[in-house]
Amino acid sequence: MIEFSQDSPQLVAEDMLPTTFRVQPDDDAPALNADFNTSAAIESYDALEDRSPGSLADPTLGGFEAKSVASGSAENLSGSTAEVNEACASSIQVLPPTKPDYQTSELYTDIKRMVARSTFLADADCALVAFWAVSTWFREALQVFPILLVSGPAFEANRVLNVLNDLCYAPALLAGFRRGDLNDLHGCTFLISEPHLDKRTAALLGNLTNRNFLLVEEGSLLGFASSRAVYIGENSAIGKIPHSIHVHASPALAQNAVAHRSLRAEIEGLRKRILAYQTKYLGKVRSLEFNPRGLSPELTVIGNSLGSCIVGSPQLQTQLVALLKPQAQQQLPDRSDSDEALVVGAALALSHQDKGELYVKEITAEVNRLLVLRGETKQLTAEKVGHKLKKVGMFTRRLSHAGNGLRMDQLTRVRLREIAAAYLGEDPIPEV
Repeated sequence: MIEFSQDSPQLVAEDMLPTTFRVQPDDDAPALNADFNTSAAIESYDALEDRSPGSLADPTLGGFEAKSVASGSAENLSGSTAEVNEACASSIQVLPPTKPDYQTSELYTDIKRMVARSTFLADADCALVAFWAVSTWFREALQVFPILLVSGPAFEANRVLNVLNDLCYAPALLAGFRRGDLNDLHGCTFLISEPHLDKRTAALLGNLTNRNFLLVEEGSLLGFASSRAVYIGENSAIGKIPHSIHVHASPALAQNAVAHRSLRAEIEGLRKRILAYQTKYLGKVRSLEFNPRGLSPELTVIGNSLGSCIVGSPQLQTQLVALLKPQAQQQLPDRSDSDEALVVGAALALSHQDKGELYVKEITAEVNRLLVLRGETKQLTAEKVGHKLKKVGMFTRRLSHAGNGLRMDQLTRVRLREIAAAYLGEDPIPEV
C-alpha cells in the first residue's frame, strides 16, 4: 500500500488486476471511486534508470534508482478521474509482479530465449546455459562453482561465449588462459577460448571450482574460486574436469545462419532484471536449500549450486535435474573405454560364477581374452590388473599361496556392482 500523506487516499493493488490500481478514499477524504490503467506508469518503469548505461562488463549495471514520489498532497489528487489518472501515473513507481515463482520463471525464460536467439545450441543446452548464467551472479553464496565446457566448431562455440559475455556477472572474455589472469581479473566470470587446453591447466581450472581450494601467491593463501566457461575445441580429448557441465554447439545450418542484429537495449534490460533478482534473493540463495534427487554425487553438488539460484520455482528446479541426468551418461564413454572399465567388467563377469574367491590372475586372464576379442595386441600383467582394481576401490588381499585376490562375500559383490554401474552404465550380466 502506498501512502502519499497521512490524509491522502490509499492506492491498493488488487491481486487479480496486476496493472490496475483502485483509488480507495479514507473516511475524511473526498469521495472517489475511479479505476485507472497504469500503462503509462509501466512505461516509466522501463526507463527507471536516469543515468546512461555503463559498460556491460560493469557488475553494478542495472541497479535501480527509485524516483522520488511527486510531492502532491490530498488536494492534488482530488477532482476528476482524469486528474487522478494523470497525477498517479506520473508519480507511482510500478514494479513488476513480485511473486517468486512468476518473477523467476519469467526471467529465466527471457534469458533462455536470448541464448537461443544468439547461438546454435539445442534447446536442452540453451536451458543449461541459462541456468549457469544466472548462477554467476551469486558468487558470494556458492561453495561450488560449476564450470561450463563448450565444444563444437570455433565460430558456433564462440557465439556461446559472446552471449555469456552479455549475460554473466562481471564477464571477462579471454583468448586463452594463464595462471596470472587469476590475479589480474580477480572476481570476474572467465569466458575462455582455449581449444588446445592442456591437462595441467584443465586440472587447475577444475580445482578452482571449489571455494575451499586455495593458491599460494607471494607467501599468502588466496582463494580464486569462481564461475568459468571454457571453449575446449571441436573434439577435445581433455580429461574429465571436476564439477563440469558440457554443451555442444552444432554447425550452423544455412537456414539459421542469419546476421545477428544488435540487441543492446534488450540485453541491458535483462542485466538490470538479473541484478534486481540477485539483490532480492542473495540471502535466500546463501542457504543452498535445494537438494536434487536421482543424480550421481558430483551432479548432486552441481545441481545444488545451480538449483539454489532458482528461487521459488520448483518446476524449474525439476527441469534442471532432468537436464543434468544425461550429463552422467555423457561421462560414461570416457570411462567405459579405459583399462579400469575393462578390468571391472572382467571381474564382474567372473563374479557370476559363484566363486567364493576370485584371484587376480583369473581376472588378468579374462581381461587379456577380451583384449584379443577386440583385436588389440596389448596384454595386461597381473600386477597392472591389481593396480587397476585398487584404483577403482576394489582392494585385493593375500588369499593363499596361489596369490592375491578378492574374497567374494556379499559386501564385495555389492561394491563390485556399484563400481560396474559407474564405469559401464549398468551390470551387463543380471544377478541370478
